[in-house]
Amino acid sequence: MFRSVTAAGLVCVATAVLVAAQALSTIDLPASVVFPEGVAYDAAADEAYTGSAVTGAIVRVNLKTRVSEMVAPAGTLLAPGSPAPFPAVLGMKLDAAHRLWIAGGATGRMWILDTNTGKVLKEFQVPNPSASLINDVVLVGNAGYFTDTKFATLWRIQITGTQIGALEPFVTFTNTPLQYDSGANLNGIAATADGKSLIVVQMGKGLLFRIDLATKAVTAIDTAGQDLSGADGLVLDGHTLYVVRQTAVEIATVTLSPDYSKGTVVNRLKDPLLAWPATAAKVGDHLLVVNTQFNARGGNTQKTPFTLASVPLARLTAR
Repeated sequence: MFRSVTAAGLVCVATAVLVAAQALSTIDLPASVVFPEGVAYDAAADEAYTGSAVTGAIVRVNLKTRVSEMVAPAGTLLAPGSPAPFPAVLGMKLDAAHRLWIAGGATGRMWILDTNTGKVLKEFQVPNPSASLINDVVLVGNAGYFTDTKFATLWRIQITGTQIGALEPFVTFTNTPLQYDSGANLNGIAATADGKSLIVVQMGKGLLFRIDLATKAVTAIDTAGQDLSGADGLVLDGHTLYVVRQTAVEIATVTLSPDYSKGTVVNRLKDPLLAWPATAAKVGDHLLVVNTQFNARGGNTQKTPFTLASVPLARLTAR
């Protein structure tokens, strides 16, 4: 029997398909990764790396098969048997040599890990670890830059050829527009496409700044008072900045002006599949976001397994 399909029916089907394509999904993490934080993406292999902020265990996740593989078990980064200060592993980035650069949170450390062997190639520690919280890292040019949430300094480790250099203070924020206070200061960090500037966020106040790598000048980005407080990870795609607001459980999309002097919030996404989200990485037409559940840690109310959330960019476009 022949059934006719009306235009209205086709619209309903198309709408349903569109809604399904824009739905968030999650990727389960193994039991060894509790309270995950950082995430790094290997585009060539379509794999993601993340780690436990409690134990320091690092895993690799195949995003096609969703199968996880241990890269560095607990005890590789942190001394086995010794309780580490929390959080101990935060932001991370992967370089072209398959080395994972890891921010060591309350340990005051930075690690560079060989993802092929699982061995630590280099370990650094700031002069006064108890006064620091090494929160996130970005790789640009011949260096890695680490944010410090408590101590008013941006740290740098340079690379010369295959040689990894020493840890050094790159910018001290005294007498700059970026003024530290007793709250949460620098957290997320991203580099502009031309490699000339860094974009950073002051978490507690929700303020954005640009750092010129040549002059070290620090300039405030005017967001007209729009609320970005609780901002954690940043992902910069051209002049579109995705701001993961951990405490607001939201991803804000900010359109930056051509000179990065101004920013306008054009979208705010909340979704039940976001669970105290932190860092993120762009994976094709999605953001891969870490669901930390840090807010559930004290009351032991976390839901397992812990997850990564895959967020379609179509959900983050201007509204």
